[in-house]
Amino acid sequence: MLLVEDDPAVRRFVQLALEPLSVELVPCATLAEAQQVLIASSPQLVLTDLTLPDGSGLDLLHWLHDRAQQPSGLCRTVVFSGGIDPTMERKLKALQVWRVLHKPASVGSLMACVADALAAEVQAVESAAAVPQSDPVAEFFGGNRPLYDAYRAASVVQLVRDLDDGDRAVRAGDLQALRRVAHNLKSALAMLGQEQAVQVARATEEHAAKSAAAAAQAGWKQLSRQVRTFVAQGG
Repeated sequence: MLLVEDDPAVRRFVQLALEPLSVELVPCATLAEAQQVLIASSPQLVLTDLTLPDGSGLDLLHWLHDRAQQPSGLCRTVVFSGGIDPTMERKLKALQVWRVLHKPASVGSLMACVADALAAEVQAVESAAAVPQSDPVAEFFGGNRPLYDAYRAASVVQLVRDLDDGDRAVRAGDLQALRRVAHNLKSALAMLGQEQAVQVARATEEHAAKSAAAAAQAGWKQLSRQVRTFVAQGG
C-alpha cells in the first residue's frame, strides 16, 4: 500500500492505525516520490492526500488514470483529504477513485476502508484460483486434438486484439466497450479450457454492465494478466 501524505503526523497516524492489518505500507511525502514508487512496483492500494508540496493529488490520479492501459498501472485509489466539495467529488469519480475518506477520519473507518480494498482483490484471486481447468479437447472438439490446436492458434491472434481493445476501453473509461471485450473473451476462453479466466471475465463483464468502474478495472487487471500469460505460453 502506498501512502502519499506530506504531513508527518498524519503519516504516523495512518501507520499506527493500520498495524493490526499487517499492511506493507510505503509512505511518500511528495508527488515525485509517489510516481517513482509506482514505476518501480505495483501496490494494491494508493491512499493519497490532495495537497502536496510539488503538486496535487489530482495530478497523481490523472497520471495513474493515464497508465491504466498497463496491468501495472491499475490499482485501487482512495483520497484522504479534508474539505472535498461536490465538484471535487465529481472529478474524483471521473478518475475512478474507489473511495473518499474525509479528514479527520477515525481509526475504525481507516482500517475498514483499507481492509475492504485489499480483501476485494484477494478474494477475487482466490475465487479464480479455486476453479479447476477443463479439458477443452474432449469437451468442445470431440477429442480431435489437431482441430483444437488449429482453433487455439487462430484464437491467440484474436486474444491479442482483444487485449488491445480492453486496454483502450480502460484508458478511455468506456465501460460498455470493456463489457463487450470481457464478454467476447469469456466465450473464447471457455472454448480454450481457461475456466479461471472465464470466471474473471464474467465478473468483469458484470461489473462493467453495472457501471462499477473500480471493480471493472480491477477485474480487467486480473483478466488481462491471465490472458497475457496464456498467450505468452503459446496458448
